[in-house]
Amino acid sequence: MDVLTHALLTRKLVGRDSRTVLAGIGPDAPFYLIYLVWASTQKKGVHALTTNGWPNPPRWMETLHHAFHSLPIALAGAVLVRMLSGHWPSQGLKAWTLHILVDIPTHSRRRWEPHFLWPFSDFTVDGIPWADIALTGLGKILNV
Repeated sequence: MDVLTHALLTRKLVGRDSRTVLAGIGPDAPFYLIYLVWASTQKKGVHALTTNGWPNPPRWMETLHHAFHSLPIALAGAVLVRMLSGHWPSQGLKAWTLHILVDIPTHSRRRWEPHFLWPFSDFTVDGIPWADIALTGLGKILNV
């Protein structure tokens, strides 16, 4: 799901505080902050932007994606925040968890499926990509 939709869902279901909304888009931060820079350093950025032919990311980037979409890692991060700050980040954890739970059924195994039990398991769900859902719904609206 795209960042804007995750942000809107977080605002609606968890809270409007800016830190909460940032936590709601947090799992996708490595992709949006690193991937285009990486593709550009590989001299593939302009080609990808003009042709929509995006190169496969390196393995380390996939691992980072799995870690940021992992429920156990999210919980460990919340425990770390609790230990360092003395408060439990309940809104942030709810927002981060919501992001992961929304991504599970809305990503297929073809690309970027969340490994939500990583590093304990590589189990994934072969969901229906949100873009396919959106296009199907738009097609029904337009009678296409």
